[in-house]
Amino acid sequence: MSDQNSGAAQTTAYALCSLAILCWAGNFIVARLANLDVPPVALSFWRHALAAAMVLPFVIPALRRDWPQIRENPGSIAALSFLFVVGNTLVYFCVQHTTVINAALINAGVPVVAVFFSWLILRELINRWQATGIALSFIGIAFVVARGDIAVLRALDIRLGDLYMFLAVICWALYTVLFKRAGIRVSPWTLLFMLCISGTIWLVPAYAAELATGAVMSLTPTMAGSLVYVALFSTIVAWACWNQGIVRIGPNRTSSFMNLHPVFGSALAIFFLNETLQPFHLYGTAMVVAGVWLVARQYRTT
Repeated sequence: MSDQNSGAAQTTAYALCSLAILCWAGNFIVARLANLDVPPVALSFWRHALAAAMVLPFVIPALRRDWPQIRENPGSIAALSFLFVVGNTLVYFCVQHTTVINAALINAGVPVVAVFFSWLILRELINRWQATGIALSFIGIAFVVARGDIAVLRALDIRLGDLYMFLAVICWALYTVLFKRAGIRVSPWTLLFMLCISGTIWLVPAYAAELATGAVMSLTPTMAGSLVYVALFSTIVAWACWNQGIVRIGPNRTSSFMNLHPVFGSALAIFFLNETLQPFHLYGTAMVVAGVWLVARQYRTT
């Protein structure tokens, strides 16, 4: 491949990764705007169910080819789909209790938390620079959660939404590490379909419990638009772009685009929700981004 073609392929990959992050940032906005019309578990349940239904006609050939791998790994697929949908569902609870800006900043820590779990579970070695990056990112997340006031941490006066978001980060990081450990070799579309359909099944008891509390969806244009966005853009389009990014430039460089989540999330929250960017957001973002950079840089050079 010529240098010109290689450069064009890289530029396309960067655009696809950026679009994926923009779709995921928009997911936070939609969740906040749909708060009164769509309860959180209902939004997650129908997000994954509709995405599975949309993908199914296109995934049947790959599904047939990948079925032996699926049959050999039912436990791994069940565990991965559980982490996948729990992380997604926690976001919808999160934005009911904290700002979208806070959620986006905490979410930027996913790559670093994944490296920590790689060390803990896969026993992958971490050098001193990576350890520094992990520590710096955790400090940055704590700074955002504490709203720039250490007394908040001492008093354990932590917003429930920030806790939900941190738990979501843990779920996605664990998913990344356990997927690598499982070694399931299926096409990206088969994986997406299986995650969505299995995740929908996982959500049935939670959805039933939510309905039992009297929390039901309101049939409004906001409800319909929210479901279309989270199924089509947050799930199918975002994952398709992200998977193409991984194929074209590799997982480590792709994961570095998570740094754009605070940028896109903050901009969208300020524009659509009139949220305010505070100084502690900037300081926390700087520490998280610096930590991710240290981890990613060491991966590329060691």
